Amino acid sequence: QQKFALMIGLRDASDGQVVWLTVPSYTLGMAVGEWEAIRAYMEEGPSALPLPMMGENMEEGTVEFFHMCRKGYRYDHGYLRYLLGFLLIRFCSGWTLPCRIAAWVERLPKKAFPKAVLDWSKPLPPEQWQHPSDELIEQSKAVRKTLRKGLTVFDHFDWVEKNKVSENA
Repeated sequence: QQKFALMIGLRDASDGQVVWLTVPSYTLGMAVGEWEAIRAYMEEGPSALPLPMMGENMEEGTVEFFHMCRKGYRYDHGYLRYLLGFLLIRFCSGWTLPCRIAAWVERLPKKAFPKAVLDWSKPLPPEQWQHPSDELIEQSKAVRKTLRKGLTVFDHFDWVEKNKVSENA
């Protein structure tokens, strides 16, 4: 049961309406982690994201992923359980046939987007990119320094709030 959610508001520049995207999370830490990944990507680009733990071909639903799961199941379980569990279930479910059908469907030609959408979707030239403010850069450095100490983002902002309260008093 999800009790937390990350809500992202996307404002339409033409009419000002806001569309809310809700990303459900099981814990507050997971929601903050999602936000931190998005923030790091927006500030530093794709190089800020960690590399995938599995290979490029290990997408769920592919034949390679199936064989990786099969080898893992065989390694973790006894031979009899492997035969009667994993192999029997896979045989009854069509073995790798669903994976191969999905790969075939993925290779089918797709309908192209209209020219107006393609023109609108072109990336902005680098001179039009919004650069982070000096304040944001300083805040990011402070958060990274806190994380290197082994503390969490929550600890950092608790400390910031306590300092604000003591300055105002």
